[in-house]
Parts: sequence; structure tokens; C-alpha cells
Amino acid sequence: MPVAQLNGLNSEIFPSFRAAPALLVIDSVSSECFGISAASGACSATPQHVDAIVCTGGIGRGMFNDLRRRGARVFITDAITVGQALAELSAGNLEILNEVASCGGGHHDHKAAHDHGCGCGSQQEEGGSCCGHH
Repeated sequence: MPVAQLNGLNSEIFPSFRAAPALLVIDSVSSECFGISAASGACSATPQHVDAIVCTGGIGRGMFNDLRRRGARVFITDAITVGQALAELSAGNLEILNEVASCGGGHHDHKAAHDHGCGCGSQQEEGGSCCGHH
């Protein structure tokens, strides 16, 4: 999950996957979690073998398509913290995102000051479509 700061299950979910300062990875078998700095960008920080990504919907088309090619499911949540999102996931209450219609934009915005640009870090093309990265 993209997070603002690494604080375990109390970490706040960051609204933009691309711009998240860190990623919190939770092992679905052991429930152990570990953090990854995303200072160089979430695209390069995301582990190759992940089952699922839980985010607020602020994920660009390029990253979304890359995750889907790797077999990862992308879930959308309105939760503020990782713990809340995991509870929703365990209860089967999260929606699977099947496509990203355009670049940027979040499902909800609990940090309105953050940029919700194209998920691959490049500029949107005219008409709101993704720049084609990935």
C-alpha cells in the first residue's frame, strides 16, 4: 500500500500511488509487514511479486497495466489507514479496480494538497489520456 509514513498498520494510505513517499508491504500468509522507501518513485520501488495493491484509486494507467500484467489485483478503498483497509479486505468489502479510465485522479481525497497527476510521472496528453509510459 502507498503510505505517507511507515507506521505499521497505523500508516495513513497516501492518495497518489506514484507520489507516495513509501510503500508498506504486508505478507498475506504471516501478516508481517515491512516498509520500502519510494524516494525513487513507486514504479521502481514496487516489488515484482505482489498479489494485490490496495490504494485509494490515485494510480496511473501505466502502473495499473504493469501490475495487472504481473498478475496483481488492484483494490480500491476509502480507508484512511492500512489497518482499516486490511480489515475491509479481509471482510471482502473492497472493490477490485478493473480499468483506469484516465491518468491521475483519486477515488477519494483525504490529502487534497497532493498532486494527482499521471501515475507514471509524465504529463497527460490532451484529452486526459495517459502519456503511454509502460
